[in-house]
Amino acid sequence: MNKPPPFILFRKTFWLTILKLAALAFVTMMLAVHVPEITYDLGPKTPRMIESPEELARSGIKGPTFVSLAGTPDFEKGFVYKRYGLSYTYFNIKPYGLTVVVRTHDRVTDEWNGLDRFLGRLRAFESQPFSYRIRDIYLERFQAEIPEGAYFLALDDVPSLSGWQTGALVFGILLWLVLFWFFFIFPRRKR
Repeated sequence: MNKPPPFILFRKTFWLTILKLAALAFVTMMLAVHVPEITYDLGPKTPRMIESPEELARSGIKGPTFVSLAGTPDFEKGFVYKRYGLSYTYFNIKPYGLTVVVRTHDRVTDEWNGLDRFLGRLRAFESQPFSYRIRDIYLERFQAEIPEGAYFLALDDVPSLSGWQTGALVFGILLWLVLFWFFFIFPRRKR
């Protein structure tokens, strides 16, 4: 009769359990990424009106929020950033300065100089994917540093639930439930 190894680290069942828990943790993290997105898309459809930098500072916005910022475009530190075949234009808004970094998919033309309102999804700059790269570009090209507590505005990103998001969330939940059942419930029922 084979005896199990004396230390738990040498047991195969220990490492299998660790792998199972790691797979569940990975799926859980994938689901956690979708929660702020779904919350924003199911949130208010009327933008929060912000008229000045002082009002923005007092607003205490933490998560993604649908806003309408009053101001004029500032293309002095504007640039086009290409990633994965997509082209984004980044610029700032006067009088917010580097406190608000705006991204748009649209091509910027001279007509943009007449804008006085910017509508979209406002979130903390640090929570934006690739924020480190945008921060580096500001530092390299303009010797300007994005301040702590800055915001990122995804222009024209209006709350609306998409089929892709809903499908990804449902798939993630079903995958988690199937894995949990397969890893922990099915083996016990089999015995």
